Amino acid sequence: MNPIAALFVSMLGFASDQITKKLADAEFFDKEEEYFGGRVRLMRRTNKGFAMNRFAGQRKLVVGVSAAVFLLLTVVYALALADGTKSRMRLGLSLVVAGAAGNVYDRIFRGEVTDFINIPLLDKLVFNLADIYIVVGGLLAIAGELMTGKGL
Repeated sequence: MNPIAALFVSMLGFASDQITKKLADAEFFDKEEEYFGGRVRLMRRTNKGFAMNRFAGQRKLVVGVSAAVFLLLTVVYALALADGTKSRMRLGLSLVVAGAAGNVYDRIFRGEVTDFINIPLLDKLVFNLADIYIVVGGLLAIAGELMTGKGL
């Protein structure tokens, strides 16, 4: 993937995350809906901490650590964009950065992250597109790195 396309994926990922969170805030504020025969539920939950609302009462810690991790990811992403041998990692890193940016943005400017997707099989876990981008992107980046066989 060329660097311009990778940047476009990151911007599109960030935008889609923010749009879907705003839709969830408006449409699922006080209700839940089931889809695919109950295999997926849409509901609105907010998270002021890390995953599963850990450290919810420690805003400075949550924002500080989230911002630091995002900055580190951004540096790795910039290095991968500049390195011609890292083209296989770019899609994955683009998704990771998009997801991290979406959640960090919410933590800094909204004070909380909106989660809205639940898969009953995963019990109480409620997540958003940013979380999906981080997980899928991380797996793709690792696969890309394994395929090239070279360290960053």
